[in-house]
Amino acid sequence: MAKCRHYRARHVTSTHTTSVHFPHLFAGAPPMASGADRISDLPEGVLHHILSLLPAQDAVRTCVLAQSWRHHWRSAPAVRFAGCTGWAGGVYTFGPFVDGLLRARRGGAPLDSCDFDLDVDLDLGRYDVPKMERHVNGWIRRALRRQVRDLRFRVSVTPRLPCALEDRPLASEHLTRLELVGVKGNAGVLDFSCCPALEDLRMEDCDVGSTEMHSPSLKRLKIRYCLFYCNFRTGMSFPSLVSFEFITNAGRVPMLESMPSLETATVRFDHFYDDRCSNGRLDDCGDASCYGCLYYYAPDDYDCVFLEGLAEVTDLTLSAYPDLYVFTRDLEWCPAFSKLKTLVLSKWFVSDELSALIWFLHNAPLLEKLTLKPSKVLKANGIQQEKIRIQCSARYNFVSTEVQTE
Repeated sequence: MAKCRHYRARHVTSTHTTSVHFPHLFAGAPPMASGADRISDLPEGVLHHILSLLPAQDAVRTCVLAQSWRHHWRSAPAVRFAGCTGWAGGVYTFGPFVDGLLRARRGGAPLDSCDFDLDVDLDLGRYDVPKMERHVNGWIRRALRRQVRDLRFRVSVTPRLPCALEDRPLASEHLTRLELVGVKGNAGVLDFSCCPALEDLRMEDCDVGSTEMHSPSLKRLKIRYCLFYCNFRTGMSFPSLVSFEFITNAGRVPMLESMPSLETATVRFDHFYDDRCSNGRLDDCGDASCYGCLYYYAPDDYDCVFLEGLAEVTDLTLSAYPDLYVFTRDLEWCPAFSKLKTLVLSKWFVSDELSALIWFLHNAPLLEKLTLKPSKVLKANGIQQEKIRIQCSARYNFVSTEVQTE
């Protein structure tokens, strides 16, 4: 908690009206309309909902619709910042607009959601990139001070590079959902212990940049197309997790800690992982030039890497390529899946020798539904896939078993 107090941003409320000007938004705009103002007869909640559906620059422009609309945009419960590339002046004019709008919100008006969807074409010098990142990090912290509950931050930079986040924890008692796309993380920002209400985290196309990820409250986690370290494993601690998706990431397979509340997990490992032996071995080859084996246990010694963290799950989908040997090693140390009822296996998990399938049949006593998704042609001891049958003894209480061709 000391760490939280150290980093927690002070919440500043203001009751006065901030004077803010966005002249570039109104170039060529007609004068304020005269005559009957029927739209202002709508309930204030309806007006705010309409403004929440608009991009921020359009929401601000509504101040010219009628006298009573001059300040509605300051209290809209959702703000959506989109663009940057399409602005005259690009990031140089977009940045001050975002800064001004967040500052100009009426004091005490909380944000239900804040959405940054930024396409940045960096025709900037190397000294301007840190300046852009300072803008970005300032926006995130300011949104948190506005008690935002749902924060989505997506940035696509040309030329392609991740946007680096500050190396300090996010601190908010209100944030419940966070989505990060195209950013570079670190040990500080990926420690969510200072966000006690956070339940939903999505990361996509990010550089993880940390050997630790932690949240005591998180219930739903999706990580897709992200890059982990190639020489060190990232420890992931999410003891309250209920739903887990880990799809087509790269680097070292992370080390999962126990997740006793886990109900569903979908895991897919494709070609992009570093847990493979350059000499084609499934155990330690002992070759110092093979980085796959040399750094397998870095930075600490341990037994089971990934599967043990999934052992409490009830509904599991697993897919991996054959040369990713982490699961071969994990099965030697992994405890039984004592709650597992539904299992879907594909690729390596239904390879020729069927060792993973056999392991699950012996170590998932409550299994009710099993689905196999082999390649188009699967041979087990020379038998074509269409002729494979699974015979179970009386102790396996299957409701159904399927073999599907991908």
